[in-house]
This record gives sequence, C-alpha cells and structure tokens, in this order.
Amino acid sequence: MNSEITTGTEFHYRGSRRRRPGRRRRRLPVLPVVCLLVVLAAGALLFWRTYGDLYRDRYQTETRIQGLLREETPDERLKPFAADLAVVQDPDDADTSVGAESAFLAGDSGGNAVFAKNAFQRMNPASTTKIMTCLIALENLMDLSETWTAGGEIAVSEKGASMAGIREGDTLTAEQVLYALMLKSGADAANMLALHVGGSEEKFVEMMNARAEELGASGTHFTNCHGLTDENHYTTAYDLYLMLREAMKSEEFRKLAGTAVYEAHYTGADGKEVTRKWKNTNLYLTGDAVLPPGFENPAGKTGTTLAAGSCLALAPTEADGSLVYSIVLKSLNHVTLYEDMNVVLEKINQSD
Repeated sequence: MNSEITTGTEFHYRGSRRRRPGRRRRRLPVLPVVCLLVVLAAGALLFWRTYGDLYRDRYQTETRIQGLLREETPDERLKPFAADLAVVQDPDDADTSVGAESAFLAGDSGGNAVFAKNAFQRMNPASTTKIMTCLIALENLMDLSETWTAGGEIAVSEKGASMAGIREGDTLTAEQVLYALMLKSGADAANMLALHVGGSEEKFVEMMNARAEELGASGTHFTNCHGLTDENHYTTAYDLYLMLREAMKSEEFRKLAGTAVYEAHYTGADGKEVTRKWKNTNLYLTGDAVLPPGFENPAGKTGTTLAAGSCLALAPTEADGSLVYSIVLKSLNHVTLYEDMNVVLEKINQSD
C-alpha cells in the first residue's frame, strides 16, 4: 500500500509542467536598464580620466619623483611652520676649532645657520633633556602654586645622578619643583613633574615625544624625563635648537632657565620647614664662566653624564636684544665645554 497520499492535487512531471492560465512571466524594462548602464560607464570613464594616473603610477618611483619635483619648493611647503627656522646649508663637520663632537649656532630670524658641526648626528642629550621636560610641564600646568607631596617616584637608581635633595614626604609647589629641575638639574624633580603632569613617567614621555615630533625634531627619541643614559634616548644639536627655541617663547621658562640661584622654603616630611638653596649648573649665570663680548642673559640648560660628556644648550641675547641659539654636545669636560661654547658664539661676529 502506498504510504503517500495526495489529496486534491495533480502530479506532473517537470518536463511537462503546464503554465497556469492567466499568469505571465515578468520582464525587466529594457530602457531604464540601458540608461543605468550608460550612466555607470560614463562615471567610470570620468573617474579614470581624473584619478587613473594616480593609481597607475602610485608605485612607480620615477613618476612619483617627477610629480614631487613639479610641486612647490620645500620652503613654500613648510610655511608657516618653518619659515623662520634656521637651516643648515654648509656644515663644517671638520672644524677643529670646536673640540666638541657636535655643535650648532643660529640667530632668531631664520635663514642659514651660522655654524653647524655634526648637527644631525644622534647624541646622548643628558640633562639637556630637561628643556623638553620643563616645556611640557609649563604647557600643561594651570597653577604653579599647587602643592605636591613627593613619593617613591623620586628614587633614581643611576649612580652619580644629579639630585635636588627632595625627600619622600616633602611638600613643594610646582614652581619650586621646576626650579629644582632647571637649576639643580634634579632627576628627582623631573620624576615628580612626570608623575603630577602626565600621571606616570611613561605617559609623560609619550607627551615629550609627541611634542618633539610637532616641532620637527625628527632625530629625537626620549625614553625618560631626566636624561639619564639609555641607548634609545637620543637627540641632535639641531633638534635641541628647535626645542630650546620653542621653550624660550615662554616667559616662565626664560625666568627659570635664566636664574642663577634660587632659595626654596617648603614643608618636610616631619612637618618642619625645609630651606634649600639651588645654584644653577650653568656657569655663565653664576659668574664662573664668562661670555664673549656682546652677549648677555645666558639662559640655558647643561647636561653631563659619562656617555654624553659635557653639554650645554644656550640662548643668550646680543646687544640689540635678539636671541642667539648655541648648542654644544659632548665636550671633553666642563672646562672645555665653555671654551667650545665661546668659540661657537664668536662665529656670529666672523659671519658678519
């Protein structure tokens, strides 16, 4: 017996299926389809005529170079960002009058650099790093009178690191910490700034690197906020010029970097008043070194480690009040550092 039962239906083989009466097959209207295809074809042709060369030549080096040569000159493309920055045209990398490994000198109005020796060579910046540390802090702090209490962040493991003498539990104002940073070159002060401004040293260093990139300091990479030795922590004399030049736009930075001695009064961990006198490590400011005639107000930042040698980024003024930016990196010692700096500064007069 057949288990399948059909009720009220007819069974037809597919090959002989009959079309139901009164039902017609739908057909797409021909004219609208043709019009759509014409429009699409016209759009594709127009797109190819406009952008086809770009896609076809995108990876052809010769064509790309020719395209770049047809663009504006580099000076035009960089305006207004770099219109007033000094450029290195004829570096004197073999100059024996400057014993330092790297040096740079420029005025404040752009044009050609007055002097450049290995200006784009990667160098260990030591505590000249603190120029950027100070700049980031000043750009992000709303109130320099706010108080901070030092914690474990002030500890520094590198032997011989410059410290301002801040102790865990001491309470200082942000301004006092900045003086400790720029005069005494305290790594403890740098770490306090990094924590309270960036939330952590890692975040603060990210801010430093991002700001360096904004300034065009493409030869710079920071791994810390104080400048202690790290093979991945480096800059160039030219990049330090860019950073110092930007920092000197701040009146607060000029004050900090141009102060010879600062006396701080703050509260110690035991609740008693602490008095510290910080003397600037820039010997021009303390009178232990003498600038060449015609220069004054030598704001700047020193840096010294075994790896970096003796370094100084300086921004003195000339008699007419215009700023000069002079960078000396890796002099043999503190004595030769200021000798090298004077030789570099005197090249201003030689270029007139």
